[in-house]
Amino acid sequence: MQHICGRMTRVKYAGSHLQQFWERCGNNRIHPDDKPFFDYAAKHDCKLACDFLTDYGPWPFDGPLDTAKVIVCYANPLYSPVDRTHRHLIIKQRTGVEPLPAPWYPYYKPRIGAAIGAEMSELSTAVSLFNVCPYPSVTMPDRSIRFASGLPSVWAAQKHLREVLIPQAQAGEIFLVMARKHQLWGVIEGFASDNIAFSRNMGGHLGPTLGGKIREWLQSQSASSINVSKAA
Repeated sequence: MQHICGRMTRVKYAGSHLQQFWERCGNNRIHPDDKPFFDYAAKHDCKLACDFLTDYGPWPFDGPLDTAKVIVCYANPLYSPVDRTHRHLIIKQRTGVEPLPAPWYPYYKPRIGAAIGAEMSELSTAVSLFNVCPYPSVTMPDRSIRFASGLPSVWAAQKHLREVLIPQAQAGEIFLVMARKHQLWGVIEGFASDNIAFSRNMGGHLGPTLGGKIREWLQSQSASSINVSKAA
């Protein structure tokens, strides 16, 4: 907990266990805590070892996880060879304060921007995407899910969700959306909180109903200067 201007606020990312975890990764393309598991998989199951790509390193989240008002929880980054040219963004993103990276606006816009009704440039400092597994892949078959569930980086993401983000959402401080791989995150519907929502749409699209709810909540936040009244 931190005191800001005489009031108590919860730590979101800065100073959290998750930040400490990713600071230890540095420029490594596999987190040191995860590497023994990748090494074992490479030795005993070549298919499993190839499911996750490590060309440009782990990417645990996009956008300002430390300050975002809306946090959308996904599975893992979608792999594209082009992304290797953007590897320089990884370390900056792990600070937890960088806006959503513009090279991925075409991915975010139909899934998030269109649903909320705002341009991604307006949402770039208000929305963060949090991956339960930080390693990119083209698909995530069942064997990949089983492998990922034992990775320390996935445990760190689950811990941050349970101990930081869910309490934040229950207190009305953020809007939390569980959009993909609910089983791997270890969550199901049933939270008695208006600020925790589940999306079951294919491809992680939030959809107009949920997007409208998020838009109304953002408009209700006095500190929000986002123009969410126009279509994305």
